[in-house]
Amino acid sequence: MHVLVVELDACEAFLPAALSPAIMLFAHGGGVVIQADQTEIVADRFFLRGPVMEPTHVRYETKSLALSVCFRPGMLQQAMGINVASIAGNILPFHDLVAAERVEAFLQALDELQDVSAIVALFQEFLLDVLDHRPRSSMGAAFLAAHKKIFFPLLELSEYFGIGQRQLERRVRENFGVTLRDVRRIVRFGFSLPHIIKPDVVWGDLTKIAQDTGYYDQAHMHREYVELAGIPPAQLRQKISSRDPAYWIYLMSEEDFNKLFLMID
Repeated sequence: MHVLVVELDACEAFLPAALSPAIMLFAHGGGVVIQADQTEIVADRFFLRGPVMEPTHVRYETKSLALSVCFRPGMLQQAMGINVASIAGNILPFHDLVAAERVEAFLQALDELQDVSAIVALFQEFLLDVLDHRPRSSMGAAFLAAHKKIFFPLLELSEYFGIGQRQLERRVRENFGVTLRDVRRIVRFGFSLPHIIKPDVVWGDLTKIAQDTGYYDQAHMHREYVELAGIPPAQLRQKISSRDPAYWIYLMSEEDFNKLFLMID
């Protein structure tokens, strides 16, 4: 998909759960992942991240430049020969995925660049060279294209796709790396967020937003926001409206947010 370029300067970020696997690169600087017990893990410079069903707390170094690109559903197997379910919740250094000498040559060439557009161009050139990016249809893409039916009961959903219920569950896990239940959780979150952050939303609107976007009630939405974003919807709205830099990812346009988390064209 599209390349996301973010310049971060000695700040922290709270990133929500994400559905698609992504290639991530620190062109400059780096980051540290802060665990729930406050232990820290230094992030690899160049890595593949699988789908994650919990929020991530990251502290970035001074003058960090981070690039990332997400995979469309079903494309990781074709592009890299990796089953997405095998890396759900995990991170793989790019040296383990592509010949180490090719990665080193790319990183050395990258270190000689300062201009952001040149860095992005080199990143794209490298990915086009090492990945199989031929257009191909997939069950995952078809599933998200039918996103308005995503909350249908399992029987109705399997009848819509013309396959059995167990086969549907298996196909979803093969394409997304997570269960149908978790796909629905992420989609609900993605659908509800643009409504949550509208400037004219008040506390009383949260119940209607919850019902309109697939939650049972406001308590259900509250619980899933805590699980996926690490913070309740009302508090997340306050962070976003105050333009808290730790929540920069939510300040993206609705279109870009959908592409990043829902991958709906």
